[in-house]
Amino acid sequence: MGPSARLNEDFRQTCSIIFGREIGGLEEFAPYLSEMMMSDLSIKSSLSQKKVMLSSPFYREDATIVSQEELGRLSFAPLNINDIKDIDSLFEAAQERAVYCGNKLFGKNMNVSESDNVVDSVHVHHSHDIYSSKYVAYCAIGRYAESIYGVSPFWRGNRAIRCSACYLNGASRSFECYYSNGISDSYYTFNCSGCTDCIFCFNLRSKSHMVGNLALSRERYSKLKEKLVSEMAETLQKDKRIFSIAEICGTGQDYEGDSKSPSSAIPGEVEAAFGTTTKILFGKEHRDAGRFAPWLMRNTLKRKRFMDADGRFANKADLPVIRDIPAGRFARLEKALASASDGIKLSENEQPSLGEIAKRAGRVALFAPEIYEGQSRNCCDTSVVSDSTHVSGLWWARGSSYAAYSTIVTESKYVFGGYARVLNSEFCINSHNVTRVRNCLECDSCYLCRDCYFCHNCENVEEGIFCFNAKGLRYAVLNKELPKEEYLRVKKMLLGWINSELERKGGLDVDIFSLGKQKADNARTKREPLI
Repeated sequence: MGPSARLNEDFRQTCSIIFGREIGGLEEFAPYLSEMMMSDLSIKSSLSQKKVMLSSPFYREDATIVSQEELGRLSFAPLNINDIKDIDSLFEAAQERAVYCGNKLFGKNMNVSESDNVVDSVHVHHSHDIYSSKYVAYCAIGRYAESIYGVSPFWRGNRAIRCSACYLNGASRSFECYYSNGISDSYYTFNCSGCTDCIFCFNLRSKSHMVGNLALSRERYSKLKEKLVSEMAETLQKDKRIFSIAEICGTGQDYEGDSKSPSSAIPGEVEAAFGTTTKILFGKEHRDAGRFAPWLMRNTLKRKRFMDADGRFANKADLPVIRDIPAGRFARLEKALASASDGIKLSENEQPSLGEIAKRAGRVALFAPEIYEGQSRNCCDTSVVSDSTHVSGLWWARGSSYAAYSTIVTESKYVFGGYARVLNSEFCINSHNVTRVRNCLECDSCYLCRDCYFCHNCENVEEGIFCFNAKGLRYAVLNKELPKEEYLRVKKMLLGWINSELERKGGLDVDIFSLGKQKADNARTKREPLI
């Protein structure tokens, strides 16, 4: 099923607004736009061979995977709780019943296709983790936006194409804008905030009518913009793609390698928060969060460690386009902001081509791997921070506190581990794509859940263990509600095993993504050992 006719028409209108004319239909640009999506997994249903999208890339391809509308076709033998006598029998029963669900829709949606974790949205195609948005295609992880194509992740915005990490007030009527806030009518920008009418600009604040960080009169800017944007449209219409902001910088020093362990010790406040979280979740406090970092970071967005232009080691998220910027073009935020006055040179009445302007801008461009906005403090080793405190080892933190070793944490606290977004949640460890959950371990795609362990696609479940595709349960094991005393017996068994493994190994070999039926080894030994 392809995009709706109305979505295709909106794409054409969006291109007319951004580029001054239509450049083709939406499906013609599918390969180019989909390059911008954060990692997901498209796989065939185990029941129907139908294409299924899942929001995370970590599921095993030999697990049982179905589309949401196929859940009613599943059946399992009744669970006899008396057969759960020890931790091995508990995991064996979970392995037999684990079914992962893709193409999930929540709330009220209309005209959604090939998408997962979509909530209260209309006209969405081939996207995931979309909340309260409309006219969206080839996008991932965001909310409150309209008419966006190839944008990941996002917060607000309207009429944007091929943008990434545009936060707070997002990007409007813009193309190829990155790490920018409240930007409009702009093309090829990085770390610009509150700017309008900027082309090939970097590290600007509240500027307008700029090309290559050079201020122009309104009249001269308008004339040059018309020429440059026309060349962009011509190339896109002909080739169905155009160079990225990374490609204007040429090539340079490569990365030093993956960063799967923290580059520095976490703040004391975050260390204390980790102890508090483990006490709540496991009934026992575990200290020295750094020892558990490889386990917590195992299923997170990869970050690359490299040496920037100042000879300082830094981390950068392994994201489309961002990953391709030469390491030597990165500098700490203070230096990047100071470089904003270094603009390109234009002689009087000169009207360079798009390629020539891009070449000149590439010579002066500096990129900051870490962006801090709003009221933030005691944040370290995190790329994008806005209005957050006491966070470390994340990629993006917004309105959050007491979090570490995760990917995107939004309006949440006491969060450790997780891919990709943890939203309005607290006291979570290794929970992925969850919203409004509390006291959860190894939960994936869950909403309004509390005190849950190893659960997938659950809604309004309280005190659940190994529950899959369930709603409205309490004191449940493997989707079966139990007397409270029997549930607590199983929970005590599970927590005993968890605490033992954490003390002995510094993590668990099993996770929510590795529970499904497998062709060979037991789920708990299939993963690479932590130590």
